[in-house]
Amino acid sequence: MRVPKRALEITKAEGASRQVDEAIKALERGDFDIAVTLAGAAEGMFERPGPHLWTFMHEKAKATGLEGKVVSDGLNAARTWLKHPTPDAGESLTLERYHAVEMIIRAMSKLSKWSPRMKRFREWVKARVAESSFP
Repeated sequence: MRVPKRALEITKAEGASRQVDEAIKALERGDFDIAVTLAGAAEGMFERPGPHLWTFMHEKAKATGLEGKVVSDGLNAARTWLKHPTPDAGESLTLERYHAVEMIIRAMSKLSKWSPRMKRFREWVKARVAESSFP
């Protein structure tokens, strides 16, 4: 095993960006659990003023009459299952591609600067939406 012996100094935005890039790599491999976990961590690293996807999704779901906690729990179900003990949630979880895609989009919506990989991901998503091939 080769592990660099060095320190890594990064900003919150750089850390979040690196995690999103790695989440996209995981998505490409089909490792949806890793993608959800990394993108979920990136999304939660910092607050960003202005509109971003989480706010939009949360408000849209609440408009259907659901309470805020129910909405949040539903939108975060996969991330919560992967991140926390969930004794009454079962021994296994089936993750679909859309779980990872949604979480990556949520994280990207909080970033002010996108990497080339994120820009390619955005184009991939736009093409799938245009083809109506989601999830």
